[in-house]
Amino acid sequence: MKKFSRIKTRIIAGILSAVTVFSVGAAAVTSASAAEIDNVTSVKYNGNTIYYSDDYFRHSSTEYDPHLATLSCIMTNFSVPLDNPDSLDDSNWYLSQPERLYGFFGSIGFKDFETNDDYVSRSRFDSIGVGCANKQVDDYTVIGVGIRSGGYFREWSNNVYLGDGTKSDYMHEGWFNAANKTIDYINEYISANRITGKIKVWIAGFSRGGATTNLAAGLLDNKIQNNEEIFSSDVTLTRDDLYAYTFEAPQGANYNSETVEKPGSELYNNIYNIVNPNDLVPKVAMSEYGFTRFGTDKFITTEFYDPENYADNRDVFLNLYEENGTPRSEYKADDFKMYGTPLKKMAPLVAELVACLPAGVADIVSQIKDGTILVEDNTKANYDANIAAYLLLEEMTKNIGSRSEYCSKYQQGVSDFLLTLMNDVDALKKEELYGLLSKVLLSSAVSSVPGFGDLAEDAIRDILPNDANTDEVIDAIEPLLEVVAQTYWNRPNELISFGLYVKDIFQNHDNGVNIAHLEAQDTYYVSNYNSNHGILMPTVELRDSADFGRVTCKDYNDIGLYNENGKINLVSVKGAKGVKSEIKKCEKGFAVGYYSYATEEGLELFMPVNRKYILNMMSYSVKPKHTVSYSAFYQSVSPNSDCRFRDGRGNFSDWYFMNSDFLQRGVNMNYYK
Repeated sequence: MKKFSRIKTRIIAGILSAVTVFSVGAAAVTSASAAEIDNVTSVKYNGNTIYYSDDYFRHSSTEYDPHLATLSCIMTNFSVPLDNPDSLDDSNWYLSQPERLYGFFGSIGFKDFETNDDYVSRSRFDSIGVGCANKQVDDYTVIGVGIRSGGYFREWSNNVYLGDGTKSDYMHEGWFNAANKTIDYINEYISANRITGKIKVWIAGFSRGGATTNLAAGLLDNKIQNNEEIFSSDVTLTRDDLYAYTFEAPQGANYNSETVEKPGSELYNNIYNIVNPNDLVPKVAMSEYGFTRFGTDKFITTEFYDPENYADNRDVFLNLYEENGTPRSEYKADDFKMYGTPLKKMAPLVAELVACLPAGVADIVSQIKDGTILVEDNTKANYDANIAAYLLLEEMTKNIGSRSEYCSKYQQGVSDFLLTLMNDVDALKKEELYGLLSKVLLSSAVSSVPGFGDLAEDAIRDILPNDANTDEVIDAIEPLLEVVAQTYWNRPNELISFGLYVKDIFQNHDNGVNIAHLEAQDTYYVSNYNSNHGILMPTVELRDSADFGRVTCKDYNDIGLYNENGKINLVSVKGAKGVKSEIKKCEKGFAVGYYSYATEEGLELFMPVNRKYILNMMSYSVKPKHTVSYSAFYQSVSPNSDCRFRDGRGNFSDWYFMNSDFLQRGVNMNYYK
């Protein structure tokens, strides 16, 4: 445990010069939180406006508080050091990692800031940085717990360490261990500071820090329910006094766990996970292996889920994004589009792409997007990054196999590879990482073409540190490169499009973007912006669900999706016998992917749930003998979702499948909770 005394004097001076405090009355700001806020303190720290009130902790933790959510997101942002160490001998850099988090806690009146040893030391495969501070609120001691949520370098290798479940009750082994270390450190902090009586614990994390926070809070909930002595016997903690907020957290809990309540249990209603559906990171570890999150997921709204209001909602977000210091022109996360991949043009393109330096990737990608090499794929209508990511992960997981197969064949190699790339001083910068990922995805797409099989390996060799054992690293990552190449043949356009838009897609995993989204749902920030600019922006509420319905059809090439009374056509794909079908219509809020092969056609529909539809299908198969089929299922994103699909005959099922030789089939599709 580190009391942070070596740099306290310097930080305190910085806080005094950087913090401005003033009070905001209830008349100036209208509260939308679970508690009615009578007096709020506004703090200026490091260029950020922070709203704080003790009232955030005067309501049950099971009631979502948009103000505490925003504050928690800002806390995770300040848990990250801003730069990289110049050398491994730069002990002052490692000691100063928690400076910004210390300043954040001090700016809102929390004291006695301390960290665990991992936070002020060189990172390891299994380290986790934790910082704590406390504040007296009424007769409670509120303990703020910040999990380091970036700048963790070698800890990257731990993120892919799923484990086979035997050492972690099926939960993600890396984050499970980090969560237990976090709980242990909170206990150390309580003892070291001689805290007694009733306590409240407020814990938050982003990305890896979010996954750790999610598991730590879930494990604490179970310990509280089982009346286990978690911390010192001199303190008491109830579930209503455990406040947990995560942001873009990967999935570390598991439905197969036996020592804890199932993830969908109401036990975890004090855990809130803020998720952007277009972010890839919260989709791993893979749902197919039973992974999910504890608690309640709340989703940032996207165009797919709210097409009517999204333009206005985005303006609110972008105004606040720019207010925080980033020009709105730099926001590219919504630019994702699907592109076609003519193989004869791809091979020379990828050869040129792999040969260029990371700085040249953007220029070549620009040439791709202008239509010279690839063209926008109009057979994938209204696809967003969310849908493309789901389809890619689904296909990759299928090619990898079971969780045990992942552990035995891929886990160690990928972990070692990341350990090499993210090794402190030589760690890749974001731009380099995006460039490498783009190269690997695009080059893997043509790896089976004669003469191009080593392109992905060459891209990796070029970026490895000079002291790396290159052949050993390549051998370790080779099985995963094969999976990516296999994925291309079933999901070519999704993989290529993802490779083209890597940087834009991962902007959805930027905490600066996240903060602006959280501020957009927070009346304090919206009201303040309106007052300063003389306008009247509304707040943008988070969604409670990002589930969608999915229907896959084979050898039906004349399809219409209608509303429940059959009067409004939502999606229309028209064709004729032996003729390639065309997408004639696809309303916003719906997505359709069309596939044409030598002997058959395929179609995928994606639609909002909790609505009724009529699906009409006419078959004109190009095969002389065929079995026409379709299947429909509910794509559940939230662990608490229990929605099911109802087929036209009124039967409930999670998966409905039908084979038919009839030329026409009309089906009523209803989604119910």
